[in-house]
Amino acid sequence: MSSKGMPSKALWNMPVVDVRWRPSGGRGEYEHVPVDMLLGRSVWLAPLVSDAAMIRTDVWGRIRDGKPRLRRENPNDRSTLNLPQLVAALALLPEPIREDQGAAVFPLRSKGYVISSITFNVEQKGADLAVCTPLSMRILHDAGQIDLTARLHRIGDLLRNPELVPHGVMDAAADFLGLIEQGSISSRLRTCADTLTEWLAQDAQAASFLDAPGEIIVDRPQAAEVMAVELTELTADETRRKLRTHYKIDRSRKIRAAKIEQFKRRHGAVYCENCAFDFSKKYGQRGDGFIEVHHVIALAALLPSTMTCLDDLLLLCSNCHRMVHRRRPDLTPSELRLITQ
Repeated sequence: MSSKGMPSKALWNMPVVDVRWRPSGGRGEYEHVPVDMLLGRSVWLAPLVSDAAMIRTDVWGRIRDGKPRLRRENPNDRSTLNLPQLVAALALLPEPIREDQGAAVFPLRSKGYVISSITFNVEQKGADLAVCTPLSMRILHDAGQIDLTARLHRIGDLLRNPELVPHGVMDAAADFLGLIEQGSISSRLRTCADTLTEWLAQDAQAASFLDAPGEIIVDRPQAAEVMAVELTELTADETRRKLRTHYKIDRSRKIRAAKIEQFKRRHGAVYCENCAFDFSKKYGQRGDGFIEVHHVIALAALLPSTMTCLDDLLLLCSNCHRMVHRRRPDLTPSELRLITQ
């Protein structure tokens, strides 16, 4: 299925389960909520990279010490991937860890972050099987979300496009897709994913296609996690890729309309949140409703295939918006206010 026709919204209207990280000893483990969706069931994964593929994981929903937990059939087998590690590899994200190091490293780096939760659509099959379709992912110490549905469909489109995949990574792409078609949970998937992510780090066009923001707008959770992030310096290539995603959010008609509607409901009018300039007062009917939208998340912390939260957006007049982007790094809202007020 082409990413242009992804069924993200339809999937969100079906039964869902959250697989959530919880601290346990030194490493942490994953629970499933609500309990009855996976309890006593073998977890199968619809990877979306290939519509025909289905992956049988070695994970079951169990009760341990009175709590719902995901348990592996072979927990010590390092030649296969656990469910969160498998989803990260399928999504061409860096390798996650289970130990909370007190902060997440952004942009995401291998073994520099913990997956705090993955939301799946669930279809129960018979008495002991559950087919899970990935919807979204959260990172520990960050309140953002990755649109897995959009990203996984794009990966399938990208890796099957000979015009976008260079000759040097065709074998890795073929191996990656082949393992998925076979329903493999082998750690070879991680090896292929690492090769492909190294390529994407050098190919701005392919990375821009893959990392584009999702179409779903989400609300910030009421009890958002406290930010504890380490923002590492971006390379020039990383900056270019992040800027493409940033500008796509800023310029999205759908996102712009939703933010303006939210602001009008709260304030009764549309004006610059920094200098209070109102285009309708200056230009009359021609300026009615005109404003620019700015995404305030730091480039380094912008997640790939991010889901947009309206509270991460700022309405700015053209002058203020241009000043924010005039030099790297962008001005933060507080820095902009300090200059102009």
